[in-house]
Amino acid sequence: MDFALLVASTVCYAVACGVALVGLRHQVRPPTWARIGTMALGFGFLCGFLYLRGQAHGRCPLTTGFEVLIFVSWAIGLLYFVVGPGFRLSLLGFFAAPLIVLFQGVGLFLYAPAEPILGPNGKPLPPDYWVEMHAALSLVAYGAFALAFVAGVMFLLQDRHLRSGNRGQLFYQLPPVHYLHQAIERLLWLGFILFSTGILAAFMMERLPEAHKLAAIGFVWLIYGLIILHKLIRGSGARRLASAAVFAFLFPVLSFWFL
Repeated sequence: MDFALLVASTVCYAVACGVALVGLRHQVRPPTWARIGTMALGFGFLCGFLYLRGQAHGRCPLTTGFEVLIFVSWAIGLLYFVVGPGFRLSLLGFFAAPLIVLFQGVGLFLYAPAEPILGPNGKPLPPDYWVEMHAALSLVAYGAFALAFVAGVMFLLQDRHLRSGNRGQLFYQLPPVHYLHQAIERLLWLGFILFSTGILAAFMMERLPEAHKLAAIGFVWLIYGLIILHKLIRGSGARRLASAAVFAFLFPVLSFWFL
C-alpha cells in the first residue's frame, strides 16, 4: 500500500511539471486547480506514505537512505506551500516539482518494505526522540536549502532576461527578482536555524552519530553559515546570494552519501 502511495505521489508531481510546461509552451497560465491541485494531491499521497511507514517502523520513517530521500521530498513540498503563496512564487512549484520527482524516482528504485525496528531481544526498540528530532529537523532544513536552490535558479534566469533585454514568455511568468531575493534570504535563514537546532539535538543523543556523519553535517552547516555571515557583514548582492544558494546545495546532496 505504501509503495502505491509513493508511485501516486510521484505521478502527481510529474503531472504538475507537465501542466506548467504546457502552459509555458502555449503562453497561457494553467488554472489554479491544475497548477496547485496536482502539487497538493502529490503532497497528500506522500503524507499517507510517510504515515504508513511510521506505523510500520513504530517511529519516524528515517531509517534508511531511501526514506531520507522521500522525507526531503516531503519537506520541499511542505515548504513550497508555506513559502510559495507568501512570496507570490506561483512558478516555484514548477521548478521544485522536477527536483521532487528526481528524489522520489530514485527512492522508487531503492524501495524496500518497512519492518519494525527490533532490539537484541526481538522486541521493538523504543524510539529515541532526540535521534528523531535531530534527523527530522536536519532534513526539513535540507528541504529549505533545496527551495533556496530552486529560487536561486529562478532568480538567475530572471536576471539573465533583464540583462539581455530578451523578455520572452518565461520572463513574464517568473516572479519579480526582489520577491525571489527575499525568498532566498529567508529560506537560507530558516534552513540554517533548523539545521543548527538539529545538530544541537544530535549532541543530546545517548550515542553521538558516527564521525563521518558528524563531519558531513558539520561541513554543510559551515558552508551555509559562511554564506549567511558574508551576507550580514559584507551585504552580498542579490545575484551573488542567488549564485551561492545554487552552488551550496551541491553539498547537502553530496552529504546524502554519508548519512
